[in-house]
Amino acid sequence: MKESSRQTLAGNLDLIYRTGNFQFSNKLTINYLKTNDPVVLFSEYAQANPYYRKYNADGGVDKYLYNPNEEEETPVPNPLWNARLNNYDRSDEFGFTNNFIAEWFATSDLRVRAKFGLTKTSTTAETHLSPLHTDFDSMSDTEKGSYENSQTKETEYEGDLSVTYGKLFKDVHMVNLVGGFNFSNTSSIMNGYKATGFTEDQFSAPSFANSYPVDGKPSYSESTTRAVSFYLNGGYAYDNRYLLDLNYRRDGASMFGSSHRFRDTWSVGIGWNIHKEKFMSGTHLFQWLKLRASVENPGNQNFSAYQAFTTYQFNSLMTNVFGAGVLISALGNPDLQWQNTLNYTVGTDIALLDNRISVTLDVYRKVTDPLLAVITTPGSVGVKSVAMNAGKQNTNGVEATLRLGIIHNEEKGINLDISLNATTNKSKYAHLGNSLSALNQAGQTSVTGTTRYYDGGSPTAIWAVRSAGIDPATGKELFIKKDGSYSFDYDVNDEVVVGDTQPKIEGVLGTTFYYKGFSLGAYFRYQLGGQIFNTDLYNKVENIDLSDINYNQDRRALYDRWSAPGQEAQFKGISMVQKTDKSSRFVMDENTFSGESFNVGYEFLQPFIKKLGLSSLTLQANMNDMFRVSTVKAERGIDYPFARTVSFSVLAVF
Repeated sequence: MKESSRQTLAGNLDLIYRTGNFQFSNKLTINYLKTNDPVVLFSEYAQANPYYRKYNADGGVDKYLYNPNEEEETPVPNPLWNARLNNYDRSDEFGFTNNFIAEWFATSDLRVRAKFGLTKTSTTAETHLSPLHTDFDSMSDTEKGSYENSQTKETEYEGDLSVTYGKLFKDVHMVNLVGGFNFSNTSSIMNGYKATGFTEDQFSAPSFANSYPVDGKPSYSESTTRAVSFYLNGGYAYDNRYLLDLNYRRDGASMFGSSHRFRDTWSVGIGWNIHKEKFMSGTHLFQWLKLRASVENPGNQNFSAYQAFTTYQFNSLMTNVFGAGVLISALGNPDLQWQNTLNYTVGTDIALLDNRISVTLDVYRKVTDPLLAVITTPGSVGVKSVAMNAGKQNTNGVEATLRLGIIHNEEKGINLDISLNATTNKSKYAHLGNSLSALNQAGQTSVTGTTRYYDGGSPTAIWAVRSAGIDPATGKELFIKKDGSYSFDYDVNDEVVVGDTQPKIEGVLGTTFYYKGFSLGAYFRYQLGGQIFNTDLYNKVENIDLSDINYNQDRRALYDRWSAPGQEAQFKGISMVQKTDKSSRFVMDENTFSGESFNVGYEFLQPFIKKLGLSSLTLQANMNDMFRVSTVKAERGIDYPFARTVSFSVLAVF
């Protein structure tokens, strides 16, 4: 997009030192990113009415596309005017990561490894709007224009100490053990301020501002999270036929309530390499045939720093003889605990016909109990919400991958593979009761909220009132009630499941081709059997009023509406300006097919690169998100266009 840029600079420095049984290594990575984004979003251009002139008779740009004489009408801003002003939205980020690793190879079977890493990032963002911007038309001269500055500093350090032991006994017993502990600390500080009132367009520095916003003050926030883990992982294999894996962790994290800081996570897996059995030695059909099963309960620490703590904020309006007053900013929950998930998986890996066909199949079940939810609280509590554990979620699914080796000729250097991945799953809530009834009520009254939380319901289900379409006689929408009767009156209590955004099946189709140094890869993503609530039809065809006609609207708002008795139409009559409610009329089947990734490369042959003094030379071109086809016509990339990335690289090894 015009006026949008990303400038990146990165460097790596790896140092390795070996002496005796010791090895020391240090990996340093430095990154710098400078961004510049347009203040006028692409959506403002898309919203502009194409019937208005972009330029005036002299070829210049006016401030308004439409400036009425009547006081009751509102002028329509010209996005080209705002784009030409001295506005900016920019940021720069600098950071580095340094990892120091020390290893002691005590014996051929025993190794001790220590690691300490430090990451530090600093980001500064600035946004300036010119006083001539149309957003300030109704303000006084001393309030026009704005400048915002925000700074974020983040520091993270982590350490790990592990002992690894692996040995083969009597040629049939293989044992692997890894034990250790790790710790991490992440802290961040964010602060910023805003200034208003600029006299001239060309003066954008904050020193030219007249004042701070009325009742405004600088912003500041900090957060610190800490975590520690003790772990022991073990593996045993008998004659490479029977396999056993055991993993145990004791995890602690500061994000959770004081009553539930630590929890145990573990996993158990078994496997059977059938192709290694003696009764399989006489057949050449299978090159790999393995059965496996596992059960685990992974932990989840992806929560905010102070979610379990009650926090306060000062209020200058409550200052008294005892000092400044405080208000509760967020209500903590000391009993907040980790989401507990049990994953059960049974699978098989198969390779046959000289590895020309390979299949991987997994059947799994996930049980998450309890879930973590943010509950809306009554206004009398003084805070908007509180985090708590509520309910249970069950997920059953199947995932399969098929790879076909169409051509495999080592003598001529030709390889052609085709792979197909497919997955399907279904999820349901349980044990919720009425704990999330406030969220359900909020969703019913919201403009486009279609998610509900009920026992037996799907997390991805679309809830709305069923629609029988537009009545040809009156142009009104006819709704289907829960008992099957029809009514022109919309009732949120008639909501049912009318679709599900989770596809029935999705996956990736890929192919790779190699011929004498030339390589080609293409990967396509598909989704079949899901539904979508088309918000574009809902917002831009029916939910428009007289104030919206000055802006660009969907042509179906005029041509596909009901206009005469007896007419069959998809949308209500244009004379009806009342609010359109959420119904199944806007739910559509969505099947998609997209070109996710393409790559082309060439590796030069050895005799040629030797003349250049190289050991290898490879050229590579990559393309991402090149196209997307969908059965639903909906707007995508309106605020900021989707990026179709093309990159080229050269890898030379001396």
